[in-house]
Amino acid sequence: MSVASVLFDVLGPVVLIVALGALAGPRLGVDVRSLSRLAYWVLGPAFMFDVLADADLERRVILQLSAAGLAGMAAAATFTWIVLRGSGADGSMVAAGAMTSAYGNVGNAGLAISVFAFGDDVLPAAGVFMLAINATGMMLGVGLAHGRRGSVTSAVIRALLAPMTVASLVALAANSLSLLPPPILTRSIGLLSGALIPTMLFTLGLQLYSSRRFRVRFPIAVSTFAKLVVAPAAASFTALAIGLTGDLAAVSAVQSAMPPAVFCMVVALEHDLEPEAVTSTVAFATVTALFTLPVVLLLTPSLP
Repeated sequence: MSVASVLFDVLGPVVLIVALGALAGPRLGVDVRSLSRLAYWVLGPAFMFDVLADADLERRVILQLSAAGLAGMAAAATFTWIVLRGSGADGSMVAAGAMTSAYGNVGNAGLAISVFAFGDDVLPAAGVFMLAINATGMMLGVGLAHGRRGSVTSAVIRALLAPMTVASLVALAANSLSLLPPPILTRSIGLLSGALIPTMLFTLGLQLYSSRRFRVRFPIAVSTFAKLVVAPAAASFTALAIGLTGDLAAVSAVQSAMPPAVFCMVVALEHDLEPEAVTSTVAFATVTALFTLPVVLLLTPSLP
């Protein structure tokens, strides 16, 4: 399967659902805020629990992949923070830029592209990477949103008490103790989990339609560059430095090169963190990734 085919087969449905949200949502009278809160409070926690509760986790690989992923996130967020602060952007815009540059779409797009590019054997590694990025990205977004108006301590507490964070911690505890809820609960959680991604994409389309002022401003360009270039470069360097090679290093690069997670927009709406700028960044970076991801995929075979 060609690189172009992988990208359009995976990202094509994403674009179609976003377009459906923009075209059909307003005519159906769907409320952006209600869908966003549903994703934030119900579907997101269900997704994290569903993924984590029975995941097959190997400690050494988890630590190495998590280190590579977090290095990419830290490099992108730091780059964005320094550039936007230096340009005179206000704290709210800097926080929004840091979130979108760090928190990538490692779920529906990242997992699929990794498997299509490197085979089914990389799915566990790609899954571990997804878990590390999703959990950290969620805490980072909520922490940055609350850090604008409160102390660092209160921001950390709010991040730890965010619904997806709590669900992740409960799921990890259940996983480590080999405890799973009865089928009536696991199946209900699985159904809710499956609704998260289409709901978020539909909401993204609605939000783009509502803003109607999409333009690529400087903070959006900076966040996009950090997410699509700085993050994969830093993750790849770290992966090789700590001993990841072959497909594991390649997965680290590809997952870090994913555009911003749509859930960034959900966090922005829920916590009033520059929702228009975040929505525009998610949309612009997703389109731009159609051109940058082929480069990453072509370079990954050269990793040792």
